[in-house]
Amino acid sequence: MIRSTRAPRARHSIALALGLAAVLTLTACVGSEGPTQAATDRADDGTLTVYSEPTPAFDPRQYYGWINRALSDSLIDRDPDTGEYVPWLATSWEENESATEFTFHLREGATFSDGAPIDAHAVQANFDGVLADLAAGGGWYLRGLFDHYVGTDVIDSDTAVVKFSQPNPPFLTTVATSQLALLSPRSFDTDLIVRRTDFAASGPFVIDSYVPDESLVLKRRPDYNWASGLAEHQGPASIDTIDVRFVAEEGVREGALTSGQIDIAESPTVPGAIALERAGNSLHWRGQVGLPYYLEANFTKPLVQDLAVRRALQRAIDRQEISDSVTGVTAPPADSVITSTLTGHQSFDNLLGHDPDEARSILDDAGWNPSSDGIRAKNGERLELKVIGKSNDTVIRDSLVLIKEQAREVGIEITLQFTDNAGPTWWESGADYLFQGNKSPDADILRKIYQNEGKQAQPWLYTNSSDVSTHGGRLEEVLQLQATEPDQSARTALLAEAQEILIEDAICIPLIENESGYVAAGPRVHGLRLDSLSNLIVSDAWVDN
Repeated sequence: MIRSTRAPRARHSIALALGLAAVLTLTACVGSEGPTQAATDRADDGTLTVYSEPTPAFDPRQYYGWINRALSDSLIDRDPDTGEYVPWLATSWEENESATEFTFHLREGATFSDGAPIDAHAVQANFDGVLADLAAGGGWYLRGLFDHYVGTDVIDSDTAVVKFSQPNPPFLTTVATSQLALLSPRSFDTDLIVRRTDFAASGPFVIDSYVPDESLVLKRRPDYNWASGLAEHQGPASIDTIDVRFVAEEGVREGALTSGQIDIAESPTVPGAIALERAGNSLHWRGQVGLPYYLEANFTKPLVQDLAVRRALQRAIDRQEISDSVTGVTAPPADSVITSTLTGHQSFDNLLGHDPDEARSILDDAGWNPSSDGIRAKNGERLELKVIGKSNDTVIRDSLVLIKEQAREVGIEITLQFTDNAGPTWWESGADYLFQGNKSPDADILRKIYQNEGKQAQPWLYTNSSDVSTHGGRLEEVLQLQATEPDQSARTALLAEAQEILIEDAICIPLIENESGYVAAGPRVHGLRLDSLSNLIVSDAWVDN
């Protein structure tokens, strides 16, 4: 059910123009998977036609998504419901007590699409390749994970031992995702930019043709016979061809599914999803694993460095209203800086409640006084923040419009900038904040983002957390400690402390949790599921012919 503490105030956002009733209708619909068929009804062959959001890469180590997962496999898999690890390219594995050595015993006969065998040498090339990617400026998802990498020993063709000089508790969790999917060793000889769409992996599908920004055709591998232990179907994929068209406009994607032109429409809007499900289509999604939608701070900006401004903005935001008015049940209010689907999550909703009176009091005490138009100023400087977000995402656009109105009520002016390129260089636009979210299988993502160790690895971040935190350098300390703490209970306590500091000092401003792997599928599509990183899996699927 959508949680509602009160009726939303009258707003002028696009989402509210659609009517709150439409959002409420979604409560019993989103997340359902519609009618299903038994696996005994599985049909082979056929084409799955998909209208997808544009994607910059298919290399699973540079981007995430369902296409990447269709092309690649991992050493192990992880059940998204139980957290249990299961075999995939490795039939078994061991981890020593200190979490510094991980031994993988490989399945025999598996190969990459270029014919190279999946053996211990290939595993070695993949983990050594992480270091090469990082040195070349890539590997963001794996930043920090290989800080203490010693190397990979080849014991025999089917046995590899990965070694670290310090405990690495996040390692196995990441191995079980596409972020450490195996690529053919030859792929690491390719420039990272080229490798975005040109590489060899071992998945059930291969790229047949590709027209940048327009279309992609995937064909099944007829010799594929090493599916994950979670798969309902072993052997080659049932679907012969996946015809993908890259369509940025949400309405066009939804309209094509409504008319029966396609089988899957990616990322439907809230009203679009309601209409599609009522018409007999099914909806598939799972909460994102990693960081919720949040405001990423540009700490090079003087206003962002002001603790009172950050805390007041955090209290001014009504997360429940954003969820009720914009997203519905697919994105409930965030209660921490990591999602509730992530191990180590702890709720701090008491620090994130909407309290405009407290926000005003914080600003009053800090000398930010209201001007004639209601916007505050201090020493002649107007309290105006610039926030940037993706222009092709309705949820981001409508959420930011609402946040702008909420902030104005306490005297903070927000200027919005929408762009299709709110990526790694967003801070160069001069924005104070970026609206974004991040996928990660492990809470160590907090260290990747908020612990620079004086290296200034993130250009928009502080050099040391003591520059912006009332806790001095404790944030860096606990983030580093949790990364090498093999005892799970002790690590959980460290992660809880890190979450509390980030929220208390408004270093990160979490907003709403968001869905991932979200698609609407036509009635002839069966067998879709989502993995532990909330990526849609199509390898088990089949279509009625």
